Amino acid sequence: MNTALAQDPDALRVNLTAPTTQVRLGPFQFDGLKALIGMDLADALAPMMIGPRVQRTGPNGVVDVYPLAIPDGEGLSIPVKFVGEVGFYNLRSLLVLVIPPALVEVVGEQLAAELASGDARGPRLNTSPSGASVMEFALRLRPGMRKVVPLGKFGEIGLEAG
Repeated sequence: MNTALAQDPDALRVNLTAPTTQVRLGPFQFDGLKALIGMDLADALAPMMIGPRVQRTGPNGVVDVYPLAIPDGEGLSIPVKFVGEVGFYNLRSLLVLVIPPALVEVVGEQLAAELASGDARGPRLNTSPSGASVMEFALRLRPGMRKVVPLGKFGEIGLEAG
C-alpha cells in the first residue's frame, strides 16, 4: 500500500473491480486472471493501491476491489492474451481508459451518457508502448460514478470514482 500517494491532491481516486477468479481445491489453487495476464493483478496495482484489496458480492457475482490513487501522468497497461492490451492512466485529471479495439462498442455503450454530455471523449486509436493497437477513451470522473462491464457468471470489470 502506498500511504503517501493517498495524500496526493492531484491523484485520481478510483476503485477498480475485477472478477475473483481464484479457485482453491485443498492445497492446490488456480487463478484464471493471473493465468490470462501472466501476473497477479494485485502485484501490478501495488504502487497505486491506497488500501487493501477486498472482496465484494454484487449483482454480477464476487469481485475483487482494488482502491487506487492514480497520480497525474501515471497509469498501468497490461497485455492480455488473445485480446490485446487493457489499462488506464491519469492525464491531467482525466482518466484515460486503454482497451483493445474489439471492446470499443462495449465501453462506448457504458460511456454513452458521458460522451453525449462532453464528459468523455473517444474512442481514439493509439499505439501502446508494446506496439499494440489500442483504443482510448478519456473520462472526467464525478464522485460516485460507477462504470461496469458485466462478465456474466465471471463477475465484472469496472471503475468506481472516489
